[in-house]
Amino acid sequence: MEQMKKMPLEGIRVVELATVVAAPTASRVLCAFGAEVIKVETKIGDEMRRAGEFEMVVCEDDKNPLFTIQNSGKRLTSIDLKKPDGKAAFLRLLETADVFLTNVRLPSLGRLGLDYETLHKAYPGLVYAHFSGFGPKGPDAAKPGFDSTAFWLRSGPMADWQVPGSFPFTPTYAFGDMATSSAFLSGILMAIIGKKSTGMGTFVSTSLFASGIWCNAIGVVSHQPQFGGERPNDPLRPADPFCHFYECSDGKWIGVFDNEYRRELPKFANFFGMPEIADDPRAASLEALHETDFVVEIVTRLNAVFKTKTVAEWEAFLSENNVSCERMRTIRDVSTDEQAIANGYVQKVTFKDDLEVMMPCPPMQLTEYAMRPYTSAGRLGADTDSIFHDLGYTDPEIAAMKASGAIQ
Repeated sequence: MEQMKKMPLEGIRVVELATVVAAPTASRVLCAFGAEVIKVETKIGDEMRRAGEFEMVVCEDDKNPLFTIQNSGKRLTSIDLKKPDGKAAFLRLLETADVFLTNVRLPSLGRLGLDYETLHKAYPGLVYAHFSGFGPKGPDAAKPGFDSTAFWLRSGPMADWQVPGSFPFTPTYAFGDMATSSAFLSGILMAIIGKKSTGMGTFVSTSLFASGIWCNAIGVVSHQPQFGGERPNDPLRPADPFCHFYECSDGKWIGVFDNEYRRELPKFANFFGMPEIADDPRAASLEALHETDFVVEIVTRLNAVFKTKTVAEWEAFLSENNVSCERMRTIRDVSTDEQAIANGYVQKVTFKDDLEVMMPCPPMQLTEYAMRPYTSAGRLGADTDSIFHDLGYTDPEIAAMKASGAIQ
């Protein structure tokens, strides 16, 4: 029998005081790979518990797929930090923690006595992981930051990734949060590694704005004034006509991508029935294409060519000829995508009342280590009794704290 695999983060304890998506997703991945994550919520609970109301997905206790994405496997409790008993209990939790993870704004944490300076002095080995919208410094440090504002609107893509004059595209809920969670996770893991060698905790921080800039790094450099500044997104003037998107005869779209324009120009020119452009000086380089505006003629011809076949026909033809391509899929296609299922990128999870949902999984796999299975995240305060028993509280003490409203 194969020996049971261990999880790589076993023995790490994380106390999470965070809501919604980005920060809880980072601790969700830590939890998936073995860390014990204790999620501390307010009396009304994480707002993510109710996200299904506007996403039109069921959001009941023990049947809450959206909340489960970020919170599967965590131990759940509710503490009122403004009550002395609640604050004392929270500090007892931190005494046992390796990581304190939060997205509460720094001024609020300071008023609660949970700022980095105070906690670092009390628990010098604690990794203090803070997440914000715009970063801990500068004029907008206290500004509320959301995925749509700090990640998308502030870092440029919503202005530059669409045809001028069109209505701004609407990203799916929390896309930027999910991207940013990976950066946050990386910082936390580096701090844990550092703590193992030095014994010292540190302040780890990232923000939606930082992540938006980093994810769009190529554009942030290339759009600076010394490189030409603004570059309108004109469908007839892509940087490379053979790295572009085309509509097929069935109304579906396909993306086609060459490796290097000059080297592959003859091949692509033949594929698409325009061999003469391979010897046309206007097409000799990407620079020449744009200096002469010949790119417009080529793209116009390609638009007509792609209208002669369905997306499936083009995908088969291009793949047979070793051309990188992909049809444009819809989000609803992902849950049944054979490639996603084969690699475990989505996984069937059964919720209460036999509700089956294909759930997106943490996007990393370690062959010699185990990962916690997906489980439905429970009700508010589901693990309060066991968490407080572990801290040494007796049943009467727990009952008294519940009666006073310090915990739930």
